[in-house]
Amino acid sequence: MSALALAIQRKQWEVAALYLLVGLTQATAKLPPDAILGLLEVLEGSPSASAEGRPASGGSTGGPRRGQRRR
Repeated sequence: MSALALAIQRKQWEVAALYLLVGLTQATAKLPPDAILGLLEVLEGSPSASAEGRPASGGSTGGPRRGQRRR
């Protein structure tokens, strides 16, 4: 049984949350830098994060994202 599963089974919610944060950190470290903003939008439940209006590849549309300027 994984450490996360044990923490959940024992209702050690703070420990389980830490394991989830470590996993999220490891996963985001493997993402390309331009994907991080999209991930944050999805996690915050932003309406712009919906599949509607996004390219099929999931890539950037080429324009600046919210809060960014063109370079």
